[in-house]
Amino acid sequence: MAQVRSIRSDDKHVYQEAIRALRGTLPNLQTLELAKATTWMFTSEELLPEDIEADLPEIRHLTTVGWQPSADATWLQNLRILILNPPLTLNVNLLRILSACRTLSKLMIHADDGPAPADEMVDAPSLIDLPCLQEIDIEVEISLDLRYIVPRLRFPSQSRRFLRITQTGLSEAPLTDICRFLNPCESGLPPPQEATLKIGQNDGRNSRVVYTVGKGGLDLFVPPREPGGDKFHDLIQGLQEHTKNSPLYVTLGNIDSNGPSVLQRLADLNITRIWAECCGDQGVGIMNVLDLLGSNYPVLPLDAAEHEEWPFESLRELIIQGTTLDLGYLARMIAIRQPYLRKFSKTWLQKVTLIDCLPGSGMSLKAAATELSAMGVSLVVWDNSLA
Repeated sequence: MAQVRSIRSDDKHVYQEAIRALRGTLPNLQTLELAKATTWMFTSEELLPEDIEADLPEIRHLTTVGWQPSADATWLQNLRILILNPPLTLNVNLLRILSACRTLSKLMIHADDGPAPADEMVDAPSLIDLPCLQEIDIEVEISLDLRYIVPRLRFPSQSRRFLRITQTGLSEAPLTDICRFLNPCESGLPPPQEATLKIGQNDGRNSRVVYTVGKGGLDLFVPPREPGGDKFHDLIQGLQEHTKNSPLYVTLGNIDSNGPSVLQRLADLNITRIWAECCGDQGVGIMNVLDLLGSNYPVLPLDAAEHEEWPFESLRELIIQGTTLDLGYLARMIAIRQPYLRKFSKTWLQKVTLIDCLPGSGMSLKAAATELSAMGVSLVVWDNSLA
């Protein structure tokens, strides 16, 4: 066993044998990837994984499924890569493990359970310093669990970092901690040039969004509106305020489902570009999006006052991809909003780009380009499908 450099097994039935091998000294072991049979019960004679005392001076990579080492294992300080997979509880031992891994360059944690209500984690380290970290990915079931780990972490601002929340609900989301995790905003550094939001569909009912800014990302379900407020809107707004209200680029990936309704909830943010990926729909989805951009009702009055806020006032560019498009309806939407925005010196739409779009009935491409140009909008076509 002295010459063993790697132990890799996702066969849960091999777990007991592998644990026995770790009772001794493995001076050359560099990689350990091991899955535990979660329904298998240890007997009193068996060595528990939490009690592994093997001497692993060369260990660099540890991947676990359903178990975690003891936080007192001296070889933790040698690790460069640590990947912990569920079933995994976010508890004191886990945080102590992280505190011992000061040389980590990559950390991935998927915790499917949080601390018990009675466990106040009083013995957990208040600060987990990871000065060599280059990449971190944390996944939790509920947003509340983030507050037990995210505020304690310290790592270089250049690190790639990602948070994932697998269940709906943001009422307990620690906004300040999420903001600092995604974008440290160190003094003296300029704010990010833009942030992006991808609206996609996870199943037939719920949409997922991925918000990225700089090297940070957040992946979560979009919860329904709650009485008296919209936690999803407040979260994205808070993230934007943390980045000094940087331009937000939105990609709409489920235009024929819940995507437009999710987009509508963000109509007052600094969204400067919308990319609607229509995936070959027959024009219904994009009509809903154009209605959102042109109005709330869906027709706004042309004699609106200067103080009236129109939806998506910051929009400068609209990209439409893969749909049958009624160019006359597009021109009508722009004609509704453009005069008001220009009259009061607000941001107005400047560019519309069409990609892989089929012509609908009505206005020709040449006529649409002429009409949009008269309103200060350039029309760009990336193929000949509308020619």
